[in-house]
This record gives sequence, structure tokens and C-alpha cells, in this order.
Amino acid sequence: MEVCAHCGDQVIGKPLLLNDKKFCCNGCKTVYSILVDNNLGQFYDFETNPGTKPSDSHIQKYAFLDIEEIRSKYVLFEEGSHVQVKLFLPSIHCSSCIYLLENLKKINDAIISCEVNFTQREASIHFDSSQLKLSELADLLHKIGYAPNFGDRTKKNQSISKNYLYKLGIAGFAFGSIMLWSFPEYLGIQDDYQGVRKFTSYLSFLVSLPVLFYSAREYFVSAYKALKYQSINLDVPITIGILALYLQSSYTIFVKGEPGYMDSFAAFVFFLLIGKWFQSKTYQSLSFDRDYTSYFPVAISKMENGKEVIVQIEQLKVGDRFIARNEEVVPCDAILESEAVKIDYSFVSGESRPVSKIKGDLIFAGGRVLGTQTLFQVKKETNRSQLTQMWNSDLSQAEELKKSDRFSINFMLAVFVVMIGASIFWFLSDSSRVLEVAVAILIVACPCAIALSKPFTYGNIMRLLGRQGLYLKNTEVIPHLASITDIIFDKTGTLTTNESKIAYHGKELSKTELQWVFSATNSSNHPYSRQIATFLKNNLDSESIELESFEEIRGKGIEVRVSENLIRVGSSSFVSKQAFFDTGVGISINDQFFGYFSFDSEVRPKIEQTLKELKHYDLHLLSGDDERDQELFVSLFPPNSQISFHQTPQSKMEYVDNLEKAGRKVLMIGDGLNDVGALKRATVGISVTENIFQFTPTSDAIISADALGKLNPLLNINKFSKRILAVCLVFSIIYNSIGLGFAVSGQLSPIVAAILMPISSITIVFIATFGTMIFAPKK
Repeated sequence: MEVCAHCGDQVIGKPLLLNDKKFCCNGCKTVYSILVDNNLGQFYDFETNPGTKPSDSHIQKYAFLDIEEIRSKYVLFEEGSHVQVKLFLPSIHCSSCIYLLENLKKINDAIISCEVNFTQREASIHFDSSQLKLSELADLLHKIGYAPNFGDRTKKNQSISKNYLYKLGIAGFAFGSIMLWSFPEYLGIQDDYQGVRKFTSYLSFLVSLPVLFYSAREYFVSAYKALKYQSINLDVPITIGILALYLQSSYTIFVKGEPGYMDSFAAFVFFLLIGKWFQSKTYQSLSFDRDYTSYFPVAISKMENGKEVIVQIEQLKVGDRFIARNEEVVPCDAILESEAVKIDYSFVSGESRPVSKIKGDLIFAGGRVLGTQTLFQVKKETNRSQLTQMWNSDLSQAEELKKSDRFSINFMLAVFVVMIGASIFWFLSDSSRVLEVAVAILIVACPCAIALSKPFTYGNIMRLLGRQGLYLKNTEVIPHLASITDIIFDKTGTLTTNESKIAYHGKELSKTELQWVFSATNSSNHPYSRQIATFLKNNLDSESIELESFEEIRGKGIEVRVSENLIRVGSSSFVSKQAFFDTGVGISINDQFFGYFSFDSEVRPKIEQTLKELKHYDLHLLSGDDERDQELFVSLFPPNSQISFHQTPQSKMEYVDNLEKAGRKVLMIGDGLNDVGALKRATVGISVTENIFQFTPTSDAIISADALGKLNPLLNINKFSKRILAVCLVFSIIYNSIGLGFAVSGQLSPIVAAILMPISSITIVFIATFGTMIFAPKK
């Protein structure tokens, strides 16, 4: 008989395993995980089964989430046991909340990842439903202090706002009242009316209790959570300062019989809350997520009266029908109307193995179509923000969070060393001022301004680039883009337009054969395929027909089957051994070569001038085409540029690898189809997009085709971020240094420090925002 390692109950069915121990339920397993992760594993050494089974009261509270109709409202994605939900967690209020929630997988290994949207108080959570139910996930969040809210979000936000104002009001009332009662001290008549003075001291203590336990509660909770999970955040020194000031005042009142400093304590909390409120409003007014996603280039082919119309995805309504081609991403939850298709969900789940879907199946937003063009019906409307959030998901952000956390810990440790040193000095010279100096140091040295420098500088640069047609995946792309030494261009669809002059050479195709070729090319997103499909459509009376099979081989061409006929469209070596053409795209039916399409390349506007402006970079051209345009591009590129043709997707990737190994920083710019591997391997990969929905999830950025002609000014804007960031950091360091100097020398009171702290943060916001807007390089 197997027993639970935590509570000792009999394990019924298959046990849950963790660290070679067996558990009867996720509750016991979670408690064990929390204890071990917090270095409390020795708890199990005292007794064989020391634990108590966690109460299931909250699980019952959230049992409604296991009802499928209700559950589906919160599920963004589900494939097999991989589930993604978005939950509203109104208790999110600080950086510690973000850190704890984004490390949920350390508490329960059934949780794959958690990403927090701070301004919206939302968490997007990926988890394994075979190990964890949605009700159990909600219960876990409840236990760690972030109970999900499934009611009216507007009312909840209003309630949170009211509570904050109540806290601010109570602190302000206490501050004003205690100051009024302390007037005798201010006037120097504290020795008179001792009975009244004692009474007002005790009254000040009573009035201060709501300030301590209600108004300042968030600081205590935040600091506790940080220390509980072996971290230090910005609220830790502030909390120490609040406690120190309060305890000293209480000691003075009850032990020494003197008035104390409760007016300073209440004022301290009052100004801290004002600063937090002002910072919160600043964050909301400069929400970069709302700004740059409005420029995110996504559109889709909607079916209207049997014809394709390009529309923005916001215009899709429930019931609308749309087409997605090979490699295109489905922009919203939709019902499959075609007979069958393979979907790649790696964009959402990270799982690269495609899944097969049949007519009537639900396809979640973010799935990528593999194969022939596919017809869908909109099930749930979507928007750019949802897709951008998926695109932004990156493990590198988790690494940056760890770096930021390490920086905070090291900075705080340094502050504590300075505080201890100053306290020892003042204890020896004037012990009555030790607490005042220590608290002032903890507050004025808070690295809020330093912490805000990077996100606000990079956020403004990201927004500015988005307005001009360059859309970055996240702010971490900016420093990488600023370090670029080499730029590699693809040719077709990147430097050349998708509207080249096209002509057919060879045997005449029947209406049926034209329909086959059109259907094959209309299912692909390759620039040549799109041009051929547009060229043939003018000679056809109907839309494409359904294909029996479809395969697109990158760098070679398309192979399809229709009515038991094999059609190939692509390079000469791919379509048929009988093929005899040097340039263009050939056609073969049942291995019989019919002819080929030729293209007169048309270079995008301003490309020649752009290449001249980029001469301070090492430029490269990698094209999968033949050398027919070699003379043209040799004349366009600066001398000593590397130009290569007949490049396969693999050879492009190896070319990038070799440059990276040589210590170069590579920017790869391609159309996102044959260049996927190279885009991913480069320091920064930028995918060029037209007006159709064909952005590449593996790229680090997207550039509008119209914006490619101003690439150099865009890169200069990106480099300008270094200057703004340097100014912000210099200001932050000067502020902290001067503030520490005044605090250590005893010339700065805790109240003044509390006022200066938010002012410094607001100054950083001003420098980052208006410095970018006014001084950034113009187009």
C-alpha cells in the first residue's frame, strides 16, 4: 500500500511524484514543494508523515471552473494537456508580485510558465491539465495571496481604487491630527500641561494604528513575500524604515513618557502613498503596450461574396470566414471549415510537433497553418494585443528578471552596509539621531529611479520605432540592435517588390491546368507564388479548388496533388529532369515539364539610397535565386559587400553562424519564409511584411515593406537610446549619491526623503519620454 509522503493517507490510484516522493493529491505535493523551495525540507525529518492534508475549502470554492461551459471562457489555448488561461488577479500591486507569479513553476511543476501584465493585473498561465485542474490552479493562487477574480472587473478595479484612496485618506487624517496635537512641541512649551501631553501622546498612538495596519499594509505584504521567497525588493528597506520609526516612537511614548514621533511616522506613510499613486498614474498614461500594438502589422484575407478582401484582424466578427495560407498564423479562435489541416502551435505552446485537425475542430489563435490554403470561420474575436503578447513571450525575459532581481539584492545589500556604518558613527556621536539617519538612508537610497531608467527609455524608443514601421518583439531587442556590425539582406520580397513584371514561357495550359497551378501557388506565401497566383487569377472564373495534398519545400518549390495529378512549381532541378530554363519558376505536371514564369525584378523605392547610407556597416546579400540580377545588385551595394546567389535556407543559416562565431553581430533581414533559420540564428532577425498577415514568430522584429527605405534613420533612433539611458542613469546616480551624502551627514529627515523618492522617479519618466520625443533623430 502506497501512502502520501506529506499527510500519510493512502494513495488511491496513480500517485503524484516529486523528488522521488509520492503524494495523494496536488495539495500535499504543493505544500511539500513550497517547504523544500524555502529550505524547509528538514521539516520531514522530524516525523514520518508530519504534514496535514490541506483544506479543500478553496478548491470547492473554485469547483465551478471544472464545468466545461464556464472553463472555456477563461481558456485561451488548449491542445492535449497543454492549457493557457488568462486570469484577473486584482492583488497584483508591485514588482514582488510579478516576481513571485512569474516563478509559480517553482511552487508547482505542473505550471509551465506565467506572464504578468502589470497594468491590467492579468496573468497568462500555461499549465499541464493532466497534473493540475483549473480549479486547483485558482486554489493555489488563492493560497499564495492572489485570489483570481471572476466577477465584474470594472467594479473590482473601482473597489481597489477606492481602497487606495481610503488608505491615503486615513494616513493624511492621522498626519494632520497628530501634527495638531503636537503643536506644543513645535512652540517649545512641551513642559507645560504634562497630563494633557501624555493624553495626546496616547491618542497619537491609537490614531497611528490604522496607519500601520491598514495604510502601510501593502509595504509589509510585499516585503514579506519577497523575503519568504528569498529575495529583496524595493519595499524591504521602506518597510524596515516604517517599522523602525514606529517602534522608536512607541518606545518613546510608553517607556520614556515623551510625545514620540507619530506625526513623522504618519507623514512618512502619507507621502509614500502619494508617491506610489503618482507613479501608478504615470505608468498608466505611458502604457507602451497600448501604444505600439496599435501599429502591429496584421491583416487577413476575409471572404466576402466569394472573393478575398484584405482586412485588419480587428474587423473580423464572429461568423466571418477567412483564409489562411501555408505558414500563416491564425489570428483568432476559429472553426475549421476545410476538410483537414496540420497546425503548428509552437508559437503558443513551444511544442514544434504539428497536430492534425479535421473539419469542425476548434483552432486557437496563434496556430500556424502547414499546407494548402485553409478556410476558417471566426469563433471569437481577437485583437493585435493578444497576438503581440504571444509574440513577446520569450525565455530571455525571464533571464532579465533574474538579472534585475540580482541587481536589486546587491544594491540593497550595499545600502544596508552604508546604513550600518552611518548608524555606528551616529551612535558614537549622537545616539538620539541614529534612527532618523538610518531611516533617511533606507528611503533616499531606494533605486526606484535607476529601476525606471531602462524600461521607460526602451519603452519610448520601442513606441517611436513602431510609429515609423519597425516593430520590435520586446525591449531587449534594442541593445542587441544597437551593437550590430553586419547586415544581411535577402533579395526576393525584401529588396525587391512583390509586383515585378511577370511573363509565362512554354506550352499553353488548359483552364483545368491553370486552375491546378493557381490553387498550388495561392496556398503559398512566397513572393513568387503570390505573383503567379495574382497573374493567373485574371484568366480564371473561379477561386482555387481544394488540394488533395500540399507540401512547400523551402528553397525548392511546391508539390501538390489534385485529381490524382502531381503538380510541381519551383526551381528547374525541382520541377522535372526535363526542365530547361535558367531563371524563374517552372511548372511540371506528372513530371512533364510545361514551362516557366520569368520575373523582372523591381527594386523597392529608396533602396539604393538606403544601401549607401548603411556603408558604415558590413553589408551582405544572400539570395536563393540565380545570378541574373547580379550586375544590378553589385551596382547598388557599396564596394566590398558580399553578394551570393543560389543560397539554400541551410546555407543562409550557416553563413550567419560563421559570422557570429567570428565575433560579428549580425542583423538578418528577410521575407520570413525561406529565411526562418537565418532570422533565428542572427543577433537580430527582422522579417519584412507587406499588407498580408505573414509575420514570422521566430523573428525579433517586423518591418513594414514601406519602412525599409528608411532603415538607417530607424537604426540611428535605436542607437540614440544609449544616450537617453546614459542621461537617466547619470541623473539616478547623482541623485542617489547626493541624497546619501545628506542622509549620512544627518541633514535629511525621513519625511523629506519620502517626498524626494517619487520626485526622482517622475523626473526619470520626464527625461526618458520627452528626451526621446524631442531629441531623437528624425526621419
